[in-house]
Amino acid sequence: MIVWLASYPRSGNTLLRTVLFKTMGLMSFSDALGQKAGVTAIALQGTGVAEKIKSGDWDEFYRKASESDEVFLVKTHRPPRDDQPAIYILRDGRKSCLSYSRYHQRFTPPPCPSLLDVVLGAGYFGGWSDHYRTWMKRGNTMLVRYEELVNAPGELLARLAETVRHAGEIAPWNNPFDELQQKNPDFFREGRIAWQGDPAWTPLIDAAFFRLHGDLMIELGYADAETVMATRKDIPDEWFELVDASRRFLAEKKAFEVVCAERHVVIDGLKKACDERQAVIDGLRLGFVRKLTRLWR
Repeated sequence: MIVWLASYPRSGNTLLRTVLFKTMGLMSFSDALGQKAGVTAIALQGTGVAEKIKSGDWDEFYRKASESDEVFLVKTHRPPRDDQPAIYILRDGRKSCLSYSRYHQRFTPPPCPSLLDVVLGAGYFGGWSDHYRTWMKRGNTMLVRYEELVNAPGELLARLAETVRHAGEIAPWNNPFDELQQKNPDFFREGRIAWQGDPAWTPLIDAAFFRLHGDLMIELGYADAETVMATRKDIPDEWFELVDASRRFLAEKKAFEVVCAERHVVIDGLKKACDERQAVIDGLRLGFVRKLTRLWR
């Protein structure tokens, strides 16, 4: 069985994986997005967890892990692909989007998504609100807020252990963020919990974010209605028209990508069938040539 460790990028997935390893000794794996080389165990600085290949092929690993009685913890930022249990890590959307944008600036070759691109949901994993709602509409997704995960009290650890079916000892959690940040400051950028603003988070970015994600921010308690309304102050209506148009365009683009992905599955299946038949033909041809060669002798 797989228990998905799901989150929008830069929302605390690495922190959750560290908590599970440090307190329960549980290894976790990545969904190896875009890689056929295999599933890689988490390799955190300073945790003593070495990089380890579990399987040579993601699809094979997924099948075997899903059918197994053993629990496999697998990190993902992608939408749900099945109905297996999940733990979803939630963070204030402003902090997630800002951190994700800066991650792109440091680690993604240009042209990389801008902060506005991330806020609009133009990146590979879509928008913050849609990502949350897609995972939380499932009945077996446990919600964990980044804010409570930072200190991970015993009650939270007990709930995590129940979800991942860990019956062993649970050690107290001691957050190693300062040590991790010292070793890898580009990845472990800052560990502050509350939103404190940022020079890159301009009034236009703020207005666009709350236009798209204001309802969820209110629902989750990260903002109130007055705060959301205040973001419209002194912002021209044309800006919101552009934001709305971008949202419609991205929704159409995503729908088109889904259709293309489905057709690629069909194409790949046909290609596999053609390759198999070609192999049979090549085998028959080779056997025929060998038979003729023996006759000529």
